[in-house]
Amino acid sequence: MRRVLMKANYDLICEQWKAVRNEMPGKDSELFDFFLNGLPRPSKVLDLGCGSGLPIAKRLTESGFSVVGIDRSEKLLEQARENVPQGEFLTAEIESYDIDTEYSGVVLWDCLFHLPREQHRLILEKVYQTLPKGGLLMLSSGGSDIDQPPFTDFMFGVEFFYDSYTPDILIALCDKIGFTVEKFIVVNKPDGANDKGRIGMILSKGGI
Repeated sequence: MRRVLMKANYDLICEQWKAVRNEMPGKDSELFDFFLNGLPRPSKVLDLGCGSGLPIAKRLTESGFSVVGIDRSEKLLEQARENVPQGEFLTAEIESYDIDTEYSGVVLWDCLFHLPREQHRLILEKVYQTLPKGGLLMLSSGGSDIDQPPFTDFMFGVEFFYDSYTPDILIALCDKIGFTVEKFIVVNKPDGANDKGRIGMILSKGGI
């Protein structure tokens, strides 16, 4: 029920999302540049929760990478195919998508926190298995140091589900899976109200 709700939500806000998701803010861009510079070229990158393809999939293809994007929103994927014609875009649920190809890099940006935290470990383990030694994951998650229960909030008048581990717990989980944290940033701090903040990380399989 929750998965169907979330897919419908992004379909409902696709035009508003397109208007605000064209560029990558400064701290996001800083982390993304680190990710790009750590990947071999040419190589393949998997963008989980790719949305409209902007700005991440587009920047990846412009930088010489082959991109496969996965999303649950048909309308956002229609935009992605127009925005990034060089990419391959597939309709699938992140939590159930079977990754059957090795990728030098994987992006999980601003999407993991829309899923219940109980699913996060399985997704991260799946990503770890698809990466070669030295492969990279670009990941974002909630930024609150206080453990928050799952909650919903509104974006463009539509309700969205949010859930995430605290950064310390997430880092410990990634370490247990086998990842090494190569870079960590606080993208934005919690505002004490609805915004719980965001963190971003570059994780490697076996170090870089």
